[in-house]
Amino acid sequence: MPFLLCNFVEELSVMDLIFASIIKDFNGALVHKKHPFRYFTLATADEEGAPRLRTVVLRAVDKNLTMTVYTDKRSEKIIHIEENKKVSMLFFDTSRLLQIIVKGTAHKITNDRELHEIWEKIPPKSRKDYTTDPAPGKEIKDPGEVDYITNDHFFTALRLVPEEIEYLRLKRPNHIRARFKMENEEWKGVYLVP
Repeated sequence: MPFLLCNFVEELSVMDLIFASIIKDFNGALVHKKHPFRYFTLATADEEGAPRLRTVVLRAVDKNLTMTVYTDKRSEKIIHIEENKKVSMLFFDTSRLLQIIVKGTAHKITNDRELHEIWEKIPPKSRKDYTTDPAPGKEIKDPGEVDYITNDHFFTALRLVPEEIEYLRLKRPNHIRARFKMENEEWKGVYLVP
């Protein structure tokens, strides 16, 4: 068996190994709470076209690398995405000096049954995050002014569909940079100058 595995690895190109490592990292972020990709930066554009950044939690990744994050449906990111679905995501691992940038589109999950199923899996103490009164981002005089509703919630989820993934690994003797794009339902990679 080890011989077969070894032959398989030899048949993979370096580009295939890079892409496989990206998949492994995204899946690792779902399993290991301390994985550096669990929390990442999501960028949208506001109504005036200015970039807006925030940290979100990676909740799911499917076989097409579509990612899921949770949010409050009243948050500014929802307004931004309704105006412009284009988003960027930044993942960074300081110990490996590894940066992954994903460009794609964001889509609000609108299926009530699917949202309900996700909601039911959220621990009760975490549900509080989606029940604030007033809405996220509103001015208050004191953090103690935030109330929480009990009979409803403002939970929603976003699907982030990747269109391009850029990999940058800083190392010696050569940094490695590659870009992957979806072509004919398959990820194709090219090297870039770091």
